[in-house]
Amino acid sequence: MMLNHLMGKLKNIHLQLIPKFNDVVETPRENNEVVPNDVKEGYFAVFSVNAEEEPRRFIVELHWLTDPSFLKLLKQAENEYGFAQKGVLEVPCRAAELQKILKIKIGMNTTANFAV
Repeated sequence: MMLNHLMGKLKNIHLQLIPKFNDVVETPRENNEVVPNDVKEGYFAVFSVNAEEEPRRFIVELHWLTDPSFLKLLKQAENEYGFAQKGVLEVPCRAAELQKILKIKIGMNTTANFAV
């Protein structure tokens, strides 16, 4: 399945190209093959995108790749965009929706980080 392939690819890329972590910062989307400086080991960048607002960048832990709510967004991204995108992962939702999904588990996992 394409989703499992993407998840494995993301994990491998982040484990191979891990720079030092500075601060979580919102930045414009770039199509670079290099992992940004603010993405530390065990994390990846994802953008929420929709027609009603500017894309918003989040830095999230790799464990989200197994979360059912996040996987649902990835499935929507697969259906809407396919997996030909380069660079940062984009999910079709409002920033507030993605932030809500990420906040659900903050009480259980105090290391969850995201840009607000």
